[in-house]
Amino acid sequence: MKKEKILTLFITGIAVAFTGCTDSSEKQIENTSKNTPPQSAVPNSFAEVTSKLDTNGDVFVYYSTEDVIATIEKYAKTAGTQAVKSIETGSMEDAMMESGMNIGKAMYEQSGIKDISGMGMSSIELESGMFRNKMIIHHDPEKSNGKLWSLLGSEPHEIDMLKFLPEDTALAFSHEINLKGLLDWLPELIKAAGNPMLKQQFDQSIEMANAEMDMTDLVSSFDNEIGMFITLDDSQKMQLPPPVGDIPLLGFALMAKVKDDKISDLLFSILENTTGPEIEKKTVSGIDMLVVNEPIPMPIPFAPVVFRLDNYLVVASTEDSAKQIVATQNGSKKNLSSTEEFQRLAKELDLKANHFFFANEQFGSTMSPILKQAMSAGGIPEGFLGLDSADSYSLQTLGVIRMNTDSIMVENHSQNGLFNSVMMQVGIIPASVGAGMILPALEDARERAQSISSE
Repeated sequence: MKKEKILTLFITGIAVAFTGCTDSSEKQIENTSKNTPPQSAVPNSFAEVTSKLDTNGDVFVYYSTEDVIATIEKYAKTAGTQAVKSIETGSMEDAMMESGMNIGKAMYEQSGIKDISGMGMSSIELESGMFRNKMIIHHDPEKSNGKLWSLLGSEPHEIDMLKFLPEDTALAFSHEINLKGLLDWLPELIKAAGNPMLKQQFDQSIEMANAEMDMTDLVSSFDNEIGMFITLDDSQKMQLPPPVGDIPLLGFALMAKVKDDKISDLLFSILENTTGPEIEKKTVSGIDMLVVNEPIPMPIPFAPVVFRLDNYLVVASTEDSAKQIVATQNGSKKNLSSTEEFQRLAKELDLKANHFFFANEQFGSTMSPILKQAMSAGGIPEGFLGLDSADSYSLQTLGVIRMNTDSIMVENHSQNGLFNSVMMQVGIIPASVGAGMILPALEDARERAQSISSE
């Protein structure tokens, strides 16, 4: 009996233990199931996009654009059909309107916009006062025939222009654009217009341009990169109309990467045969340059110098600026990359890219009163669009755009978060540069208006 009781207790214990384990296991599976996020019934690019973004920051956004693009296509077709029906056939204006619609449709179909599958954004404060901002436009890597994915650059590379930027560079940008690819695309768009007269006019224009300046060869000579930079020299001052007053001496240069001498030879030829300011061909810092000896009336010092340096055609604002660029390129003077401010911005930022942008804190503080005065002269009220001129210009930004096989990646390190930094780069900075150029003209116009009103 004892043996039977022991056996019964043993079997009962095993049964209880087994039942308990089973119940616990089922509960664990049930809890795990509840914690697992649901999977989208429709394929999207969430994983591909978000894997390149920063989590745990101030902004983290993903949006699948496929439904949006499908909706746009639907309404665009409807609107196009209605527009065609409303056109009264027979007039030249109607024919041109229809051609324009056909070109717009072809641009949309061939650009690659419809292949965008998702967008993502993130912003994280890496350290006090330093944000990393990212924006990604994703597309299927197997759908990379759209012109958008090739006209704005091929694959990321070193930004060669950095070697030319002097230590006191305050603003700089470089953009890659496949000009030959764009020129080759235009005939396709003109053909899509379905207008023989428009195609004939386009063909004639290309023939004339080739006959006059070998335009096709010139475009082939361009090496897909253009850029500009502005320097601010604190050791010298320039005077702008009150209340702005003295600001650091401003210099600038335009740059274009070239494959050979065709573009520079043409530009030299045009300048040498131009009537106007005296132009002298001379050697400066060991480089052949065309120098305008008589300054051109401008709000900033401007006596242009044109020269070829390494693989770049350069137009500098003055001979002193040209000398500084040459000294920076050959290593005689320090470049922008050596500054503490640039190095702080560049920390952990991959500078291999297709597009590049830089603005330092001094540029913002210098341009703030200029833009404020220009806005006032133009009748734009203080605080327009919510901008506070007292602190809206406190910025330090270093940004790049990379053309990857499956996406366009915009990344910057900035004193501002995602939305403010984009606002600064896209809106305020171009406006500030333009304002600095036109401010004296606005001042003269206001003085003339006051003079007329007092008569």
